[in-house]
Amino acid sequence: MTRFRDELDSIARQAPDVDLAEVALRGARRTRTALIGGSAVAAVAALTLAVTLVIDPGGPADVATVTSGTPSSGPAFSGIPERPSPSPEDLVPVRAVLPASGVGPVRYAYYDFCQDAWKPGEDNAPVADETCLQWKVVLQDGTRYRVADALSVYTDQTKKNYMNTAAPLAISRDGRRIAYYVPERERFTVRELDTGQVWEIPQVVRRKAMVEGGGLITFSPDGRRLGLNVVGVPRVVVDVESGRVVEEMPKGWFFLSPTDEGVPMVVQHERGRLGVLSNGKVTVFAEPKTWTLTGAVGPDGTTVAMLTGPTARGENMTNGEPYDKIVTVDRTSGQVRSEARLDPPGQLRPYRLGYWLNEREVLALGGAERDPNSGRSPDLGDTVYAIDVTTGKIRKLGTYRLPPWGGSVSAPGFPGG
Repeated sequence: MTRFRDELDSIARQAPDVDLAEVALRGARRTRTALIGGSAVAAVAALTLAVTLVIDPGGPADVATVTSGTPSSGPAFSGIPERPSPSPEDLVPVRAVLPASGVGPVRYAYYDFCQDAWKPGEDNAPVADETCLQWKVVLQDGTRYRVADALSVYTDQTKKNYMNTAAPLAISRDGRRIAYYVPERERFTVRELDTGQVWEIPQVVRRKAMVEGGGLITFSPDGRRLGLNVVGVPRVVVDVESGRVVEEMPKGWFFLSPTDEGVPMVVQHERGRLGVLSNGKVTVFAEPKTWTLTGAVGPDGTTVAMLTGPTARGENMTNGEPYDKIVTVDRTSGQVRSEARLDPPGQLRPYRLGYWLNEREVLALGGAERDPNSGRSPDLGDTVYAIDVTTGKIRKLGTYRLPPWGGSVSAPGFPGG
């Protein structure tokens, strides 16, 4: 199983001749279900049973060879590295409901799988209560609340429809707004945490479409617009406060990061071409020859950053093969403006590029860091980095940790899905 981090990357690479956005969304967060219990016995049992299902958030883990109990004449058994012990706060159920106002900003959000209460491939509606399966937001001071009206993990599963997919939750870049799916209304809602103001996005998105196809939602940098990439419904960018559709994607295109009013928006075609959307029309500016991960337009309004790897488009690229360069191109001419190797190489295995932090650095989201000398897998979660487009230098800005029984993270300024 993979996470939604493969939305336009690893999953899409397996099927280059189809709609990459739809493939990615249908693969939305086939989440890490190595559900680790509170005791050592439960942890070992869960990890052993899930050995073929675990995807290391930071790439392939170092695997130690286990010799104890293995017959000398039989093949060697590859074991799972020891995971760090969960912190006490991760083991405490989040019971408090997000207050109607006077809260924020949010540092990150996550959901989890409730240890033994979750039954893969079954109807889990009975456990979708205040201790389980709901999106939780974490404030700057570490306080946690559950978002009771937001749909998270789809509980209406069957053995034939088993994806462990969750409805998306997005956080604005400043952490003051969140957007999420309200199943009773079959619409997305934007909530301003301090004032308590709530806006309902007019577009109806049927729950069935969400369950079958998945979704990806993203705020513009100023938090005034929300982009909806949902399989089976028009892909649009909406003005949050008026509800007006300000951009609609032409067929075959999907947005990467919604932009503020007056700023060009970079879009990508299902075949890999990159373009800028204006007045409903796309002007193509690049056709990358290798697999790329593309971000938003920079502060100058013309520069687009992308990560590139050594593998050509159309060829398979494994999760363990990292991007190795940060490249900037002109959104009008497609001309390369700068190119730098990532430094240190191999540290970052990103699955999303975000907005520009300043005139030289772009944000990237990757798996939690792992100490190659520890023999231990990393904590579940994600790490946010800043990449200098002129030098390739990588700075770690922070880590978003998950409870030990899995789930997924949403971070400010990045797509939620």
